[in-house]
Amino acid sequence: MATQYPIMITHVFQETTGGEYNTVKHYELKEVRNGVSQLTNKLNLSKDQSFAKSSPDYWLKVREGDKWSECLTGLFKIGKKNFYRGDIDKKKHLLLFEFSQGYSILTIYYFQNFYTKDFLNLTKQIK
Repeated sequence: MATQYPIMITHVFQETTGGEYNTVKHYELKEVRNGVSQLTNKLNLSKDQSFAKSSPDYWLKVREGDKWSECLTGLFKIGKKNFYRGDIDKKKHLLLFEFSQGYSILTIYYFQNFYTKDFLNLTKQIK
């Protein structure tokens, strides 16, 4: 029997920093598909500085008013080129991140109230 996956809410972001910074990129929301946005309109993605034991490749922050939040999740490689995974609320909501066009487009697949460790199989459901 095939695994049933919940609806994924797709968020498409465009980089706004234009490669201006080496360690931080800012993104702005351009499109939401299959539901209402679960994230803010602006994101901050920073390279890991090796301060956490978990050692993700990147850290995600969201814009709250006029300030950036604390780190919402880390982005971890999953074994497929340009794909990463993260989670919100201690693995309550799974996020898959896909970078395209030289990291200038960031697509976040948000799986509300769903988490699995079968990330590669889940990427086959995308597109």
